[in-house]
Amino acid sequence: MHHMRPIKCVAFEGTLTGRRFYGCPMQSEGVNCGVTEWVDKPWHPILQNCLSRLWDMYHEQNCGRVVDKQKYEKHLAKLKTENGKLCIEYTKLVQDVSKMFDWQDGRVGHMNNQKAVEEEEFEKKKKDVEERARLEVQMEKLKLAKEQRCILQSQADIIKKTRKAKKEVEQERDLLKIEKAKLEHVVNELLSDGHASKEKLEKIKAILDS
Repeated sequence: MHHMRPIKCVAFEGTLTGRRFYGCPMQSEGVNCGVTEWVDKPWHPILQNCLSRLWDMYHEQNCGRVVDKQKYEKHLAKLKTENGKLCIEYTKLVQDVSKMFDWQDGRVGHMNNQKAVEEEEFEKKKKDVEERARLEVQMEKLKLAKEQRCILQSQADIIKKTRKAKKEVEQERDLLKIEKAKLEHVVNELLSDGHASKEKLEKIKAILDS
């Protein structure tokens, strides 16, 4: 259609991903005539199934991101709505306080004082919120530090008990060695003195040697 030399391209979609082809040179500007001449043969069916599965996983992940974004936007909208309600309630409270001052003083000039009170109340609430958030963060840090100390203490106790048990086993083993040596000495004396059956004593000695 364009009487131009085609360009070499690589497909990047579905089961055709990675296949080379010659296509129309008009890619970004003008009319693409859609001419296609494949360089590579069709992929093996197993490879096509793998590519299809990979693209399905890619689209599924993108859909998950879209859902997460929608949830975030809904949550943000909810927070904005709650913030708007709080602002309305705060404004109503300020108006009620203003009416009370106007009723007490009966002067319009009290508006300046009302504005100052409103600003003071706002700053006070703002500081209270910041202080509450700071305390919550500190409490969370203390909680994590306490849990970490408990874990370290548990590990230390386990190591201490293991070492103690190992030491007790070693002591028992040393005692058994001593008893075995004493018994071997007695058997040897009996064998030398001939106070018992030689055959039985030899069996006992064999058991001790094993």
